[in-house]
Amino acid sequence: LLIHGGWGLAVNGFEFQTRTLADEFQLIVPDRRGYGSSTHVVGFDADFHWQHAHDMVRFLDALKIDRVLVWGHSDGAIIAAIMALLAPDRIGGFIFEGGHLFCRKPDSDYPMDKIWLDPMLIPEAAQSRLADYHGADYWQQVIRNWAGGWVALHDRAGEDLYRGRLSEITCPGLIIHGVHDEHTFPHEIEELARRIPHARLMIYPDGGHSIHDSRALREACTQMAREFLRECKLASAAQ
Repeated sequence: LLIHGGWGLAVNGFEFQTRTLADEFQLIVPDRRGYGSSTHVVGFDADFHWQHAHDMVRFLDALKIDRVLVWGHSDGAIIAAIMALLAPDRIGGFIFEGGHLFCRKPDSDYPMDKIWLDPMLIPEAAQSRLADYHGADYWQQVIRNWAGGWVALHDRAGEDLYRGRLSEITCPGLIIHGVHDEHTFPHEIEELARRIPHARLMIYPDGGHSIHDSRALREACTQMAREFLRECKLASAAQ
């Protein structure tokens, strides 16, 4: 189960992974609530990661899938970790890429309050891709939803996004992060890794926010992911 980040599959999607991992894994790449072909919404609140994690568990119910491996990017990484808390018997392992630990992000290069008010502040190249994927009349709402959810989280300064429960995660976790991630500095992810039992941490010195979508790093990143997912798959089969 591949879970996209805050701008949807139009930007930093999993095209490379769907081409290269399909020989070994059945891949499911849904649009989250409010994105792409899924139901359009107006506004995310501060609990949107938890709401979307519940959505994903219900999505698995609808597909009659008992157990999955999850790879989440950015907001999708947060959702993947929350799924491991909500449904520990159904998540065989998860990859946490380019994610976040804390609710308030004062170090982020993205001024969420300004983007919430004016989605046109994001790069023009991204605007075009978002319009093509989400629709010319809806893409700005997608960005407002995303930025507004994070603005709502600002009121929870000092809290983590997992309600203090990361130590309850029981499945294997692989944390992938780039030193140059503009949203989250490495020290925050190192702290997240310390809070998750048995988590592995891989920090790419030349990586940014979307290592899986980087031409320079995507092959090595995906191979590491393949090996980790294979281990999880074998461990699940042995249970």
